[in-house]
Amino acid sequence: MIKRSFFGLVKPKLQYEIIDEAQAEPVSIKTSKQIMLYIDQSVDPSLENAGENAGNVLLKTGDQVKTGQKIAMTDDAADYLLSSQSGQISKISTFVGIMGKNYTSVTIDVDGESSQNVDEGFKNVCQAPSLENAREFLTGLPGQPDFNVFFDSEKPVKAIVVLGVDDDLLSTTNQYFVKNNIIAIKTGVDLLCKITGISNAILIVPQHLEQVAGSSGAVVKTVDSEYPSAHPELIMRHILASEDGESKSKSGIAFFSAEAVCAIGAAYNTGKLFLEKLVTFVSKDGNKQLVSVPIGTPLQDILNEFNETLNDGDRVILGGPMQGISVFSADYPVLPDTDTIIIQDKNQITERSDIACINCGECVRVCPANIQVNQLIRFLEAGQYEEAADQNDLFSCIECGFCSYVCESRIPVFQHIKLAKHTLESMKAAEESNA
Repeated sequence: MIKRSFFGLVKPKLQYEIIDEAQAEPVSIKTSKQIMLYIDQSVDPSLENAGENAGNVLLKTGDQVKTGQKIAMTDDAADYLLSSQSGQISKISTFVGIMGKNYTSVTIDVDGESSQNVDEGFKNVCQAPSLENAREFLTGLPGQPDFNVFFDSEKPVKAIVVLGVDDDLLSTTNQYFVKNNIIAIKTGVDLLCKITGISNAILIVPQHLEQVAGSSGAVVKTVDSEYPSAHPELIMRHILASEDGESKSKSGIAFFSAEAVCAIGAAYNTGKLFLEKLVTFVSKDGNKQLVSVPIGTPLQDILNEFNETLNDGDRVILGGPMQGISVFSADYPVLPDTDTIIIQDKNQITERSDIACINCGECVRVCPANIQVNQLIRFLEAGQYEEAADQNDLFSCIECGFCSYVCESRIPVFQHIKLAKHTLESMKAAEESNA
């Protein structure tokens, strides 16, 4: 529900979705023919058959892969995904994603016998849980847990925070796990505390799930129902800081989604890797349905399940309506961190414009980071990104998207900010590489 003040002097209230007490079980969708995995690295596919020049490239077209097998292009690569199906690699190519980010796209033709053809790598080490084997085998689980944060000696982690909230509108993915799998969350939390040696575990939930969350064994803290209170940056700033004064907000925090914690616990308990992603699917008519799909499943398979058709001008959004990003094709796969998929009819799309900022101040009024957005956008539209960072707090932005939502001139402020950050970070990386 969205509420606006008649006079426009109070920021609009956007309410998070509340999971229904009678929530239907997720619809299980099986991959039809192929899965695609986008690995966060780029390897020239021409190296596949380059003999000595191929270096330590691991995969090539025609290779057989097993369910649960690590998919990485080189044996020393830190980035990898887990194959949710067994089959044969039919294509390896470079893929340029959002903001020009480079990936290696691996297409696997499914053989239909995934349940029998399982990689045993994790099973051989799961009896001795450790941070090392968690990082080596579990990063590609649903929720994409990040274990690298525990290996940074300069920023020691002091608390593990489990997000049982959904930080964008319309989604109920993480709420589902708190409501229906709280014992699995407790198992996962206990394992994380054991392998990290960190006893301070905190579970963040919406207020209506506070009682259920009490069984998790973690300290339970709640956020209210008004967007963007469930954003990780605001949780760290307002909720966690109150535990130990201002210093707490600057301590090392390791964030894990409730879904990822459940998957970690199940992996160590059973020796098997659970590789189905729970996604909130929102159709053109606004109906919401939780679906469970193997990681790597093309979006088209989900559309087919719900008889949803894409026409010219329609939009597919990965993520919620505030922070989500449009993708250009229904062949785009479900990734380990895909929580929400929204299909928007072309008639529902609000057109953006190139009208200049009218200085109404709405963006400043709603900004949770207290940025003078009306000044910032002038630098961004002029391409003066360094000035935006130095003079107008560009990197203080938490990317909640509220500024774009309220903009009277319909300026895509959120997209300008993401582009500026990406450009500056790329320039910095290039400079460091040259040095």
